[in-house]
Amino acid sequence: MKKTAIYRNSKYKYMKYLLFILIFFIASCSPPEPGTDEWFEEKYNELIEADPSVEPTLTLEEFIDIFKEAAISKEIEASDELLIKKHLISYWLMDDSFLPPIDGSVDVNPVYIKVLKQCAANFSAMYANMQAGLSFGKTITGLDDVEEIKRLSKEYRNHSLYFATRAEELLLKEEKDVDMVRGSLDSELISIQAEIFEVVSDEKFIDLLEGNAEICLLVRDTNPNNKNYKFE
Repeated sequence: MKKTAIYRNSKYKYMKYLLFILIFFIASCSPPEPGTDEWFEEKYNELIEADPSVEPTLTLEEFIDIFKEAAISKEIEASDELLIKKHLISYWLMDDSFLPPIDGSVDVNPVYIKVLKQCAANFSAMYANMQAGLSFGKTITGLDDVEEIKRLSKEYRNHSLYFATRAEELLLKEEKDVDMVRGSLDSELISIQAEIFEVVSDEKFIDLLEGNAEICLLVRDTNPNNKNYKFE
């Protein structure tokens, strides 16, 4: 399930009987096979028998929909968790380090370049959110001040271009083919950003971007190569 900067919605209705139904699901160990039409009908009848007051408010079709929505919700939650672990800088830095290997095999730690790429894609996503806010009158975070949105849009674009440019500079130390490095980097940044936008939960999506942004700004502020690149 993919989301864009413009349309990010995670509306799932609350399911009044879900816990009760799941008890039947967990306890079920006899034919028919769970998930089949026959199984749903059997479990629905068991629910009605256990609580007759349910029948006027819950049809068989609604009963089936509840299970399907619950399954989808679980899949989305699991998918979001994997994406967060993949793209949250603080998560994978727990096992990695910015410092180059002590054996001197490389001048620049690949983890540092990975951070630069993640930061470039992260701020690019934040820039896209601001642009969507300008188009629809409000950002995903609820910001509706046009001038502030414009300011942040410019700021995020600058950060994104800075990190992409810095990553390119370092990559060119090992590979001199500018077109190849630039093409590969652009492709990777697009892929990272696309995966960021696949996070369905708005809250997790925002937390991911803002959490990364804090680390990225710290990296830029402490970077001795923090140049004021001219992007215009």
